Amino acid sequence: MSRKVSSGLFLTGLSAILSIAGLIAYMVNTGTSYFASLGVSPVVAGCAAAAVVCQVVYLAAGLKGQPVWADILPVASSALMMVATITFLSVRVAGIASIMTFESNASNQADMTGAIVGIALCLVATVFSMVASFFDITKE
Repeated sequence: MSRKVSSGLFLTGLSAILSIAGLIAYMVNTGTSYFASLGVSPVVAGCAAAAVVCQVVYLAAGLKGQPVWADILPVASSALMMVATITFLSVRVAGIASIMTFESNASNQADMTGAIVGIALCLVATVFSMVASFFDITKE
């Protein structure tokens, strides 16, 4: 019996790709001149990485036909990505406000743009992860 893939596979895959992109954007942003002093938040990096692992395991287990993980992993990845996004926003909001009001120069504007792009990527990954959790990976 062969299994056919459904839209959940594509949504989960896209969510995993966006989560990886958001994590990369965050790690790049922590190395910028303005935000380097804040360091890397273990909550953002850990939750985003754990969300990606959950999505990859869900894809692998779902394609092999193991439905035990079908209820746990999509919800876990959505929750982890939500925590990562909210924490990313909370550690950058004061810096973004400071750049927009008092410390506006070209370098800081570029650092702020990178932070906003990273937050947007994480937010879109979170939304895709939530939507993907409503769909099955395979249909029989």
